[in-house]
Amino acid sequence: MKQEDISALIKNGETQEVEFKEGCPSGHKLAEIICGLANTDGGVLILGISAKKEIKGLHCDLDKLQQDIANIRQSIHSSPQVSTSIHAFDDKKIALIEVNKANDKNAHTFNGAVYVRIGSTTHKLEGQALFDFLKNKQILCFDEQDSEAKIEDLDEHRIENYLIKRGQPDYLKSNNSPEFILNNMFGRLNGKLKLKNVATLFFAREPHRWHPQNEIRIVRFSGTEPINIISQRDFRSDPIENIGQTISFIRENISKRFIIPQDSPRRIEIEEYPHPVIREAIVNAAAHRDYYSYDSIQINIFEDRIEISNPGGLAQGLTKEFFGKRSVRRNPLTYRILRDCHYVEGLGLGVPQMRNEMRKAGLRDPEFNFEGGFFVVTLRNAKSNIKPVEGLKDLNSRQLNALDYLRQNKTIKSKTYANINEVSLPIALKDINELIKFKFVKKIGSYRGAYYVLNEGVKNVK
Repeated sequence: MKQEDISALIKNGETQEVEFKEGCPSGHKLAEIICGLANTDGGVLILGISAKKEIKGLHCDLDKLQQDIANIRQSIHSSPQVSTSIHAFDDKKIALIEVNKANDKNAHTFNGAVYVRIGSTTHKLEGQALFDFLKNKQILCFDEQDSEAKIEDLDEHRIENYLIKRGQPDYLKSNNSPEFILNNMFGRLNGKLKLKNVATLFFAREPHRWHPQNEIRIVRFSGTEPINIISQRDFRSDPIENIGQTISFIRENISKRFIIPQDSPRRIEIEEYPHPVIREAIVNAAAHRDYYSYDSIQINIFEDRIEISNPGGLAQGLTKEFFGKRSVRRNPLTYRILRDCHYVEGLGLGVPQMRNEMRKAGLRDPEFNFEGGFFVVTLRNAKSNIKPVEGLKDLNSRQLNALDYLRQNKTIKSKTYANINEVSLPIALKDINELIKFKFVKKIGSYRGAYYVLNEGVKNVK
């Protein structure tokens, strides 16, 4: 790092990525700071600088310091990428320790503990904070965690059906169920056989008993608002059966038209949504949802659209920029089973294919939204005709209610929107996105800290 860059770091003071120490801290303290920087965003530790940004210089053996840092790096599991350099400022020497950020699915530990940076300080993670960190890193994958179920709780018919789809119908003739579980890494031996969650999710006699969150709730409404329910179903079996039942329900509850080609006397049935798009959206919801969440997959069928909402935003390592271009797996064993059953291909082609099928049918591209911990897919049919809002006449009652709230309270969060309108968070986020699109409100901040304010010129619109 250049001298002027170091000077700029010192001038700007301590941050989440920068820490100063006036002298040479103990090896234990250095390890905690390096571990914390690596587990957060990476950064720089500068020795010889006071908390008041004064260059004090170091008076310890610098050769020994660099050797100590190399040893400290080895004491952290797994060893982070660290580089150390010595710099002179007005005959005062300082040490610059640069720490690279950990890989997306890796966490560094020191003495078995995880440290992170929060603001300009280093913290040891414990309890729920540690669980959330490891889950977000996808180090704790739900389907790979131990289940309380026993081998007797599994349904051999479900295993047989899976093996048939995988092209191994005779597998159980030469292997028993425990061997199937171990050979496929759906469990482990620790004195006795321990099933993983994936085993009970797909093969238990009662999957919903072990995983009540593994549920798809589907509602058909009349009109375009979630008011009058025509029909509804809850599916609570294994993911494969849930997918099949959900697709069947949707196909029974959407419109169809018939055409007779010129070269054939037979009529052809055309559904208002391309079947491959429906299938891909449902499979993705089951494959990529956050199974740690207690929320269900929610599907709403309206006159002009279908909304598919599942808990879990973008998986770790996937940004909005690369969504639809890369395949990242939140639940690797779940994904493998669905791939074996020919539901997914693992090439990241699903989203482009959905767009292509919708365009071939003369429909709008699918809409993908990631907010409030939910992933929402909206499919619009030919009846959908969103037009620019003139005044407020095209807003629904919830949106009008939110604008009145904003005139009195200046800001609103998505959770507040959902509460004052007594709707779910996915519906609230969909409404808010329309208000943003038509420039009634604007978003301030991101993630959990995000809130919304009125755009200039809206306050007086009636």
